[in-house]
Amino acid sequence: MENDQTLKNAMNEWARVTEDPQMLVTYEVNQKFQVDETLTLKKAEKQGEERAIKRVALKMLQKGMDIQTISELTELTEKDIEQIRK
Repeated sequence: MENDQTLKNAMNEWARVTEDPQMLVTYEVNQKFQVDETLTLKKAEKQGEERAIKRVALKMLQKGMDIQTISELTELTEKDIEQIRK
């Protein structure tokens, strides 16, 4: 029952927003901003994960592990691991 009220409130708000062209533009700009922000955060998170994996691979190299094993465990290519070694 509470969900019905939430849905009704959302529909009323949408009707109000779409009646005013300026408010609709503001809403659309805000939505685009939120999508862009989410994508930026996901990209940064992925870059952080990649850096962490490369740091682990470097430590594995320093401990004497072979490139093939490191590749299997980190899912990095052997070429990527060779570049890390440099």
